[in-house]
Amino acid sequence: MTRVFLVATLLIAAAATAAFLYLFERYSEEVDLGWGTEARRNPYLAAEQFLAADGLHTRRGDNISVLNTLAPDDTLYLASSSQAYNLKRADDLLGWVESGGHAIVVAHIAGEGERDWLLDRLEVSLEERDGIDFEHPFRELLGEEAEELEGKSASEILREHNRRLREGRQEDGQKEEEEPAEEEEPPRNPDVDPEDLVTLTTGGGDEYRLHFTGRHLLQHPALDGEGEEVGDGPVFWAKIHRDDTGVPFMQFERGDGLITIVADGGLWRSDRIGHFDHAYLLRLLAADGDFVFLTRPRFDSLGELARRYAGEFFLAGALALLAWLLYRSRRFGPRAPEPETARRSLLEHISACGHYYWRAGHCENLVRQQRDALLRRLGGERASPPVRRKLCTQLAAQTGLDESAVAATLWGDPPRSEETFTEQMRKLQQIEAAL
Repeated sequence: MTRVFLVATLLIAAAATAAFLYLFERYSEEVDLGWGTEARRNPYLAAEQFLAADGLHTRRGDNISVLNTLAPDDTLYLASSSQAYNLKRADDLLGWVESGGHAIVVAHIAGEGERDWLLDRLEVSLEERDGIDFEHPFRELLGEEAEELEGKSASEILREHNRRLREGRQEDGQKEEEEPAEEEEPPRNPDVDPEDLVTLTTGGGDEYRLHFTGRHLLQHPALDGEGEEVGDGPVFWAKIHRDDTGVPFMQFERGDGLITIVADGGLWRSDRIGHFDHAYLLRLLAADGDFVFLTRPRFDSLGELARRYAGEFFLAGALALLAWLLYRSRRFGPRAPEPETARRSLLEHISACGHYYWRAGHCENLVRQQRDALLRRLGGERASPPVRRKLCTQLAAQTGLDESAVAATLWGDPPRSEETFTEQMRKLQQIEAAL
C-alpha cells in the first residue's frame, strides 16, 4: 500500500511539472526607472557625456579659483555669472579669456541691491519680458489639444486630459483585437511655435536651431545702434523673431578668446540638451582643450582648512613660543647684585636723592628755591644796590661770613660743581639759622 501511494505521488508531481513547463511563457518588459543617482545629482551629466564622446576631456571645478589651473585653450562653463563674486574675480576671468580662453556664462538674475560684477564689466543688463509665454506649460503633455484647452485652469486641463486618455484606451482595446497597435516613439523636440525658435548661422553655412525659454533677455548699449559696435560691445548676438529690445544670446571678443553670455540657464541641462541643436551649439562654443563645468561652487570648510594647514599652524606656534622664551630670558652685561634687604639710613637716603637730582640737572633749581625763600624773608627780592650792601653788612655780623660771601650766596651765579653747590647750600643754611 505504501509503495502504491509513493508511485502515485511521483506520477502527480511529474504531470504537474510537465504541465507547468508546457504552459509557461517567457517574456521581457522594459521599465523606465527614471534618471539614475548620478544624473539626479549632476544636471549636466548628459552634456559631459556628449562632449566626452566627441573627444573632449571634461571635468568639474569647485569654485572660481579654478582659473589658476586653466590653459589658454580650455573652455569654462559658468552656471551663474554671480560666481565671479567681486571685481578682482571678474577681472581674472576676463584676463584668462584675453589669453585665449573660451567662457560660457549664464547671466544671473540679481536681486534688489545685488551687483553682478562680470555683467557690469561687460555692460550687460537683464530685462524681464512680461506678457510673453515662451512655451505652453502643458504643450509637451497635450500636444495639439493645448490650444483647445487654453484659458482653463490647470486642474480642469488635467481632468479633461485624463478623461480623453480613458476614452482612448477603450478604443485602443477594441482595435487591438482587430490589428496590433504600433508603438510610436515620443518626439525628440517639444511642440514649439516656430516663431519662438532662434536660428544661428555659422560662417560655414551651418544652421543651429535653439529654443530659449527664459523670462529674461540680455541688453547692451550696442543693440540700440542697429548692429553697430559700441566700444567693446558684442560681436555676435541672436534675436528672437519678435520686436524685442533684448536678446537671449550674445558673444564678446576679448583678446584672443571669446566669452559667451546666455540668458537661459537650462539650455544645456540634461532634460533639454537633446532638444533641437542645443548639444551641437555647446560643442561649437567649446575650444580644443579641457571643458570645465563650474555649476555648484564649493569652498573648503573650516575643518578641511584646519587639516590642510595644521603643520604650518603648529610650526608657527612653536616659533612664537621660542621667540617669547628668548625675549624673556635675555640679559645684557654681568648679573646685577642682589638688592640689600636692610633699611637704609636717612643720611644715605638724602645722599641718594642729592645724587639723583644732580645727575638730572635739578640742583640749580634747589639752590634757587632756597635763595628765593631767604630773600622773601629779608625783603631783598628787588633790592637796590645800597639796600643789598646794608643787608650784607647785617648778615655778615650775624653769621660771621664775609660780606662778599653773603652777596655771592644770595645774588651770585648758580653753582656749577658739586663743591660749589655744597658750599652755597651750607652758607644758605647758616643765613637761615641766623634769622
